[in-house]
Amino acid sequence: MAFVPYSGNFNVTGNLTVSGTVTSGAITTTGVTSIVAGGNLRSNFGSLDIATAGQGLQVAEGANAKQGTAVLVAGTSTVADTSVTASSRIFLTSNLDGGTPGFVRVSARVAGTSFTITSSSGTDTSTIAYEIFEPG
Repeated sequence: MAFVPYSGNFNVTGNLTVSGTVTSGAITTTGVTSIVAGGNLRSNFGSLDIATAGQGLQVAEGANAKQGTAVLVAGTSTVADTSVTASSRIFLTSNLDGGTPGFVRVSARVAGTSFTITSSSGTDTSTIAYEIFEPG
């Protein structure tokens, strides 16, 4: 199927399933329960606004995912994750304190392989939650 350019607003009622990349300037969704894109969903809208209280961003966890948890052993943990890049922004927070918690940071990374979380406390055994973002 060939790409069909469209100018104006794109209104969807129901589900929108896309097998490629969606690039858009204006999409209005009324009654849409899901938008499934096989490629990237790119927006020229500006900010992403979750307008309904109690709703938010959900990110899959698992092997090589952009979100997860790691348990520190003696204040350190190396997370195997092929999705990490040299420019990844990795955010950390304690999800469950253990041992003597310290301040955590990303102390090393190997693009396409892993990153290392290190605590300022050598006896920190906390479970650390992480989120990996890429610059736009």
